[in-house]
Amino acid sequence: MPRFALILLLCLATGRVFGAVPPADQAAAFDRLAGQLERGEIAPDTRAGTLKVLAQIKSLVPAGDPRRELRYEYLYCVLGLNGPPEEGIAYAEKGLQAARRIGYVEAEVNFHFCRGSNQEALTTPRDALADYEAGIELARRHENQRLVADGLTWRGSVQSLLGEHALALVDFLEAQKFYESVGAPSESEQNLFNIAVAYRRLGEETQARDYLGKLLAIGEQRHDRQQQLAAHMQLGFLDSESGDQPAAQQHFRKALALARATDSQWQAAGIHLGLAQTYNLQGHYAKALAELALAKPGFERMGDRSNRDMVLLQTAEAHAGLGQHAQALDEFAQAEKLLQQSGNLRYLAELLDARARSYEALGRLGAEAADLRRLVKVHKALDRKAHSDHATLMNYQFQTAQREQENRRLAADRALKEQQLQSLERVRRWQRLALVLGGVLMLLLLWLAAREFRRARRLHRMAMTDSLTGIANRRRIEELARQALAEARAQGAPLSVVVLDVDHFKAVNDAFGHAVGDQVLVRVAQACRQVLRPQDMVGRLGGEEFLIVLPGTSLDAAMPIAERLRRAVETLPLANLAPGLEITASLGAAEVEHEVDDLPELVRRADTAMYRAKDAGRNRSEALTRALTV
Repeated sequence: MPRFALILLLCLATGRVFGAVPPADQAAAFDRLAGQLERGEIAPDTRAGTLKVLAQIKSLVPAGDPRRELRYEYLYCVLGLNGPPEEGIAYAEKGLQAARRIGYVEAEVNFHFCRGSNQEALTTPRDALADYEAGIELARRHENQRLVADGLTWRGSVQSLLGEHALALVDFLEAQKFYESVGAPSESEQNLFNIAVAYRRLGEETQARDYLGKLLAIGEQRHDRQQQLAAHMQLGFLDSESGDQPAAQQHFRKALALARATDSQWQAAGIHLGLAQTYNLQGHYAKALAELALAKPGFERMGDRSNRDMVLLQTAEAHAGLGQHAQALDEFAQAEKLLQQSGNLRYLAELLDARARSYEALGRLGAEAADLRRLVKVHKALDRKAHSDHATLMNYQFQTAQREQENRRLAADRALKEQQLQSLERVRRWQRLALVLGGVLMLLLLWLAAREFRRARRLHRMAMTDSLTGIANRRRIEELARQALAEARAQGAPLSVVVLDVDHFKAVNDAFGHAVGDQVLVRVAQACRQVLRPQDMVGRLGGEEFLIVLPGTSLDAAMPIAERLRRAVETLPLANLAPGLEITASLGAAEVEHEVDDLPELVRRADTAMYRAKDAGRNRSEALTRALTV
């Protein structure tokens, strides 16, 4: 028996746990400590630390107090259980019966959440939804907003795992409102992780990275290892999905060190799985299998079966990469059954694509064609899902705005009625009341005017932005270029432009599809923005052609910038979009001659230089002066 447990049993036997405490003081001490743990004010970063706090709470349960006994039990169920999920489910069901017997609603809700979390590990996340929704409904009926928020975070996590990322984000955003309304800063901060993960799975990289960066900084400032672990882990997945596998591996290794330091076995297993995925994407299949060999025992020790589909999928991809296609096909088949149960289309698409390549390698062309046909259907379903997610978020935002407007209207109505009552009671002060009402109305009008102004500015920005790449569209970049040209002419300063055209882009669309082609253009735009200076401007002229405006830059200075752009495009990691996909770009640069050039002429000369680069073999940068065009 561990030394701590032996000491605790002796203390319990003699009634001297943490000193002799009178019954009334003992109940107050229990409530205080249990409340601090529930609200996250006490947050041990190791399992041993959590168990120690739970043991202290148990020692403070007053004798013959079933409600506080159940409160300790649901805290232990949610935070302390670490055995097989079957044991967790049985523990939660026993607690549910006891809570219903004495009418303890808060305990009943929490036992629902505990049973759901163990059900996730035992079968699939989808099977946990019934418990989470039952807990949410019960909390709503009893108007317990904090528990409603807790339930929304549980349910949102499952929705996200099932690919329902928009529904998950709606749950997390609603939970955030509840946490803020009841003054729960710790829960609110932890929920930011949920929001960040939902944005990541929706493909909103910028929002996800912003949330995770801030949470990592907070964790480092507080020396909160669990928060740092979670942030590094999610940043690893984010970098992997955006194609930067070395950066992902760096985050995963930091997370793994923190998981070992805090004895976080489940997180460690998930990190090994994430590392295996990055190695598969890089073609390091033996390393991927080594990481999977470390992940599997970790999940098995925890009794967690929810990751079996991903473990099997990554194992199959590694064996296929090593040429062991027969073994890989068996693992693909097992993974497919689990993915069909969970309904995760994104990973099903990954499986079909990988398995088709194995069929091709084995000469089973009929099976390959069947998987590719299914892959097309899954991609269409994913596209429909993306549109549905967008519509869900738009609808949520609209309904939220309506509710807020209605709340403001009701608040204004109540304020007005109160003011009218006051005017009737205080006739002598009617002038002051009129001034107050006038001021309120003026502020309301100013607020409405400011809102409309912000809306107009937002619409204007949307009209000037390329919807695919997020950079300036043709109209906007030409407008910016004219402004820069006018300023350069007025100041007698140099100005150069560069035209960038992706080489053989039609072949990319033909070989890999327009969806891949669109993502290629998005990454080209991102690469350009990362290379350019703060004063430089980039926009999409159309198709695969981009215009870069370089204020205060001579042609000699523009060429090194053009070369940096060319290298950035040439080295783009695109293997996660399509195996073997690589691209290059041809660039042409020209410097303005203020006496004779207007914008169309300047761009025409840069365009001519770009075509010279293509004629010279592509993947080149060429410069063109007016003297060369004469």
